[in-house]
Amino acid sequence: MNEPVVIIGGGFAGVYVARELLRRREPVTLVSETNYFTFTPLLHEVATGSLLSHDIVFEYESFFHDPRFRFIRGQAIQVDREKRLVHVDGQEEPYATLVIATGATTNFYSIKGAESAFVLKNVEDAIALKHALISEVQEEDRTVAVNVIGGGPTGIELVFEIAQLYQALLLKQPETRVTLRVIHAGKGLCSNDERRVQSYIGNAMTASGIEVVCEAHAERISQTEVGTNKGTFPSDVTILCAGVRPNTDWARGSLALDEHSHVPVNHFLQTVQDEHVFALGDVAAVDGVPLPKLAQTAVREARLVAHNIVEHQRHRAMKGYTPHVMGTLFSLGFGDGVGKIGPVVVKGRVAWFLWRTVYLFKTPGLWNKLRVAFTWTLGLFQGRNLTEL
Repeated sequence: MNEPVVIIGGGFAGVYVARELLRRREPVTLVSETNYFTFTPLLHEVATGSLLSHDIVFEYESFFHDPRFRFIRGQAIQVDREKRLVHVDGQEEPYATLVIATGATTNFYSIKGAESAFVLKNVEDAIALKHALISEVQEEDRTVAVNVIGGGPTGIELVFEIAQLYQALLLKQPETRVTLRVIHAGKGLCSNDERRVQSYIGNAMTASGIEVVCEAHAERISQTEVGTNKGTFPSDVTILCAGVRPNTDWARGSLALDEHSHVPVNHFLQTVQDEHVFALGDVAAVDGVPLPKLAQTAVREARLVAHNIVEHQRHRAMKGYTPHVMGTLFSLGFGDGVGKIGPVVVKGRVAWFLWRTVYLFKTPGLWNKLRVAFTWTLGLFQGRNLTEL
């Protein structure tokens, strides 16, 4: 058998590259630190009881039923481009073509005490956050302050889910008071989206009793407060959703990275240093401009990378990539949403239904889709899971 395409990273970008290559009958080796794919856009629903942790994690073998697929659990620590070898926890794995799809990690922006904040990058983070949110509010006769730092898509969707989680909990404990706050460094929430979308989100936050503090830069975090340039806010639970940085530290010394740790690639998504190495998703930048850090663009990049790998191996012309965001959709809690698809703004229950439909179809594997759909349907009748796990 020819040397396989080795893919480092098992998120959206890596999984979809593997799937497309296997459809083209190419041997694939996937390297990941866990044996499962995490559907990260739904982590906030695990953290607030709309889904269970096992609803958004899927073992790779469950949707790669192909003898050409091989999984290696481990961490890539170095690439020998001259010999075309990847060093994975002390082992050497040969490759014909290498794909770097290691995603992103939380950007702490040098905030003092950032380790006191919760983040939302994996299932363990979601479970820890859910435990904190529920245990804090179930202490008797007190006021609980929750601060979400970052008014991007993750922060917005999370704070609305927290608001609805607390609505359910406070039916049993009406004496408890909850303060929800979004601390955002920008002038407005979702500054890249249309004004009508921003306005709808702002009105929904007001209706849900969520305070928004804009142009506020978090400077320090402790167990009891968040300090910003606009003052200090009490905080029992602080969640950092302010941004991400490429997970490429392991590749230093193997590849040249730009000043923000992205892997420079050309319009074919090949690294500028090596035609046998491709990079995509959160780690890649074209002409110094990072690719959009979205699941929808990662999936399209993956299809292109798989196509270009095959064409490159056969010495045929490859296709160039042009970033294009088809639209954005936000879930604003159960039954409400907003977004823009092309020129059309959608709101309310229609937007929320479209949001769920899009993510359901992005879930890899038929049985995994059915599992998520079943849990969502069950939630219509029995409400949120209010256990701490």
